[in-house]
Amino acid sequence: MNGNCSLISVIVPTYNCARFLPESLGSVLSQTYDFYETIVVDDGSTDNTKAVLNPFMQKIKYIHLEQNRGLPAARNAGIQSAQGKYIAFLDADDLWLPEKLQTDRESFNKYPDVGMVYSRHINIDEKGYALGDGRRKRLPSGNIFIRLFSEQNFIISSSVVVRKDVFETTGLFDEQLFNCQDWDMWLRIAFYFKVAGINKPMVKYRHNPRSLSKNRDNVLKYQKQVIDKTYTVFKDKMCGMSEKLYKKRLASHYAKAGRYYLRIGNRSLANENFRLSLKYDPLNLRTLRYYLRLW
Repeated sequence: MNGNCSLISVIVPTYNCARFLPESLGSVLSQTYDFYETIVVDDGSTDNTKAVLNPFMQKIKYIHLEQNRGLPAARNAGIQSAQGKYIAFLDADDLWLPEKLQTDRESFNKYPDVGMVYSRHINIDEKGYALGDGRRKRLPSGNIFIRLFSEQNFIISSSVVVRKDVFETTGLFDEQLFNCQDWDMWLRIAFYFKVAGINKPMVKYRHNPRSLSKNRDNVLKYQKQVIDKTYTVFKDKMCGMSEKLYKKRLASHYAKAGRYYLRIGNRSLANENFRLSLKYDPLNLRTLRYYLRLW
């Protein structure tokens, strides 16, 4: 297996997600592409994850972290253990359609110069009922770094497959980012490598109200950290990353935060974020109207 260039290592990090694991792993075992290994990284779960995994133990590589270290550390442990040429990520509550890995492998064959592929997705609720496709009609491909920085993260982690040697250039996931570490990684990959978007749904992305990504205060905090980090790292690398773009991105971030806090009735934080947005983009009429409405 070590020497085969077609092997895909599937990394499934999990923390107290026993409820969804059997279905998620079942979606891996149902793949039409069968040259893969499955690495489940148990990030210090305190529920019945180990018992739920028992029926799968002959078909997976199980890594148990004694303490909960966070999603980026769990993914890194999986990458470091992987034997494949390609690394696929599946969050423990998401599902793959049966032809996903086959489609990913064909995309790498079609576009041999890309470092990463990703796809559209179908949103599902906790019970697995469809909520609709991801909102994009056509996914960006090629040199997407500036677009990925300028917009919100539009890449679903469970849709991503990366050439393993890419991590020799980008480094691993940033373990200081307890949220938005996926956006940070996709940005680093997109800076150094071309990316291919697969314009059909390959993933069922579960909207779990208890998910870490639903803690909006936490998300906003780490989004800002990723924006600052990306600008600091790449501003001098002649890639289109300018101070003007950085300020525009900050203005957009604070405006979005302001609208969120206004929706939940926190007028003080809404006012502060709209003020910060206007500091970086004083002529944005939409934000100005929101700001003046609070007075």
